[in-house]
Amino acid sequence: MKTTYYKIDARRPQPHLISRAVAHIKAGEVVAFPTETVYGLGADAFQTAAIDKIFTAKGRPSDNPLLIHVSNLDQVKHLAAVVPPAAVKLMQRFWPGPLSMVLPALPSVPEVVRGGRTGVGLRMPSHPVAMALIEAAGPLAAPSANRYGRPSPTSADHVRQDLDGLIAAVLDAGETGAGLESTLVDLTDDHYRILRRGGIRAELIEECLGQTLEYALTDRSGYQSPIRIVLSESAADLERRIIETRNNEIGIVYLGSGDDYGVDLARRVFTLDVAGDGQGLYSIIREAEAAGIEILLFAPFDTSRLDEAWLDRLHRAAHK
Repeated sequence: MKTTYYKIDARRPQPHLISRAVAHIKAGEVVAFPTETVYGLGADAFQTAAIDKIFTAKGRPSDNPLLIHVSNLDQVKHLAAVVPPAAVKLMQRFWPGPLSMVLPALPSVPEVVRGGRTGVGLRMPSHPVAMALIEAAGPLAAPSANRYGRPSPTSADHVRQDLDGLIAAVLDAGETGAGLESTLVDLTDDHYRILRRGGIRAELIEECLGQTLEYALTDRSGYQSPIRIVLSESAADLERRIIETRNNEIGIVYLGSGDDYGVDLARRVFTLDVAGDGQGLYSIIREAEAAGIEILLFAPFDTSRLDEAWLDRLHRAAHK
C-alpha cells in the first residue's frame, strides 16, 4: 500500500483535503491525523473491518481497547448507553481537550473497539484538523499513530517512520507539541478511577467532581527503543555516568536551562520542553535513535517542575 501525505493547514484545514481523508475513511481505510496531544490513527468507529486494519498496522494486541474520538455531544449519544452527571460536568469543563472518559457502551459499539469490555472510551480533541475530520466523517476509533510500544508520534514524520506503507493517508499539520497523551478516567460505575495520567491533571478532575478518585493505572509499559535511557539523580551522578559511558555514543537531555557539564562529550544535547512549545520526550527519543545514540542521559532536574504525568512518562522510558 502506498501512503498518501496531505499537507494541511493546522488552524484552517482546507475542506478539499478533509474530504479526501473522509473518502479514505468511508472506503474502510485508516488515516492518521493530528490532535492537540499526538497524532491519532483513525478508522470509522462502526466498520469492524476498518478497525481491524488499525490493529494490523500498529501490531497492537486485539484485546487492547481503542478510544473513540467525537466532535460533538450528539455523537456521544450514539456510543454511550449512559452519560452520568459526572461525565457531563467533565465534558462541560474539559472538552474539547486532552481528557478521555470510559462510559457504558451501547451494543452498537463494536466489540473489537471495546476490547471485550462493557465500556467505551470517548474523547473530543481540540485540534482544528481533528475536529473538522471527525465532524465530516463521524466518530473515529483512534489510538496513537505509531507501532505498538513505540514512542507516541508528535509529527507526520514520526508516523512515516512507523506506518509508511501500512495505512492509506496522513494529514500532515506539523508538530503537535510536547505530546502528552490524554488523561483517561473510568466512569462506568460509582467508583471513578484514573486509568492513565495525562494532559489534564487529576487534581483538576477531582476539583470539578468534588471528590477524590481512585488510581488504577493500566498503561505501565515502557518504550521499545534500542537506546538505554538513564535519569541522573544529581550533578555528581551525571558526571559519574558520563565517565562510565565515555566509550558509548551518548546524548544528554536538560530540562530547560541548566548545567552544561558533559556537553563536549555528548554526541547530541537536547532540551526537554514539557510546556508544549518545544521538543518533547517522544521526539527526543526518536531523534536520538536516528542519530545513532546508544545511551540517553537525563541531567538532574527539580521534580517540582513536572506534574505526575510527565514524571510517569520519564520513569517508564527509563525502566522499559
